[in-house]
Amino acid sequence: MTFEDLDLLRRSHPAWRLLRADNAPFVLAFLGRVFIEENTRSISGEELVSRLDDELYLLNNRLGEGTFPKRAKAYLDDWSAPDAG
Repeated sequence: MTFEDLDLLRRSHPAWRLLRADNAPFVLAFLGRVFIEENTRSISGEELVSRLDDELYLLNNRLGEGTFPKRAKAYLDDWSAPDAG
């Protein structure tokens, strides 16, 4: 692969965009736990929001109130937006 090929991937590939996201550790840890560690293959949107809400509560208590200021649904909407990949 050339530099240009890799640079295009870095700018446009969904996995690269996720890794470059400011909240990548948060996204990867949460989704990894739910879908990989717990081997979940199907989950309702409502259940996912509830699980993320619990995660946000724990993280904000541990890291400081306001570390993750948005509601769980807002984070899920951000992560699943078409421009987010």
